[in-house]
Amino acid sequence: MLKHKQWIGLCIVAVLAAATVVFVHLVPQRPLPPLAAGDTLTTTSRPHYSDTTRYTKHRYPKHKKQPAPPLRPRRFNPNTADSIVLLEQGLKEWQVSNMLKYRRAGGRWRKRSDMKRLYGLSEEQYRKIRPYLDLPDSLPGDTARRDTLPRYVSHKRDTILELNMADTAQLVLLRGIGSWTAMQIVRYREQLGGYYSVEQLREIPRIDQHMLDTVIRRFTLDTTRITPIRVNRCAVSTLSRHPYLRFEQARAIYEHRRRHIRLSGMDDLRGLPELSQDDLQRLRPYLSFEQ
Repeated sequence: MLKHKQWIGLCIVAVLAAATVVFVHLVPQRPLPPLAAGDTLTTTSRPHYSDTTRYTKHRYPKHKKQPAPPLRPRRFNPNTADSIVLLEQGLKEWQVSNMLKYRRAGGRWRKRSDMKRLYGLSEEQYRKIRPYLDLPDSLPGDTARRDTLPRYVSHKRDTILELNMADTAQLVLLRGIGSWTAMQIVRYREQLGGYYSVEQLREIPRIDQHMLDTVIRRFTLDTTRITPIRVNRCAVSTLSRHPYLRFEQARAIYEHRRRHIRLSGMDDLRGLPELSQDDLQRLRPYLSFEQ
């Protein structure tokens, strides 16, 4: 059932609708002016295009591609020739554009072989235009004796380095070791606390194993320089940062120490299920049980 206020609203809407109809039919409309002799009734509205493709072509006519100029091979200087002369030699439009950009940037071709450096120029195109290049075949300085030119001197040398003391500047002097390899060797040494075997270098991720076969004999080791972890004082986070320990193993060692108050040696860790015999063997040089 409609409420009293709703009935009033419906009545007002009906009255307004009836008044609108009466106004449209009773108020006289202004007549249009008569057409003059010779006038025709036309519309000036925007034309309607039902075909989108046709409308697009009408607004944006497609430009016809200009035909390439006929080939007229003749002697030319690429440093001064205009674009028409360059196109007549059989070069593409984008190649000519690259040449002009190179010239505007201050570039110059000094001899014929310099044209080989043009981006996108094929060997066949170079053979065709080479006889017409108004450039010398070579420069006077090109005939100098090779033994008078400065030679590259390698600073690499075959030497012996102590693996736990050498820095990156010393490591890169070895033949086969670059800056990235030297940095990885030092970084892994810091994570371990020192190397106790040169074979540990093979554990470094992405290192060249064939290079190590040659370089590994250039190292000596001083195991007294290893910095061990003091098990009875360190936290779990310190243990878990070592490459040979997972977080679960580090937590097991920490909890085992808390139960026993103090650990006296590697034998106290043998009963932990998280640590295998191989794990204990690898960890032996890196764990200290001193207070």
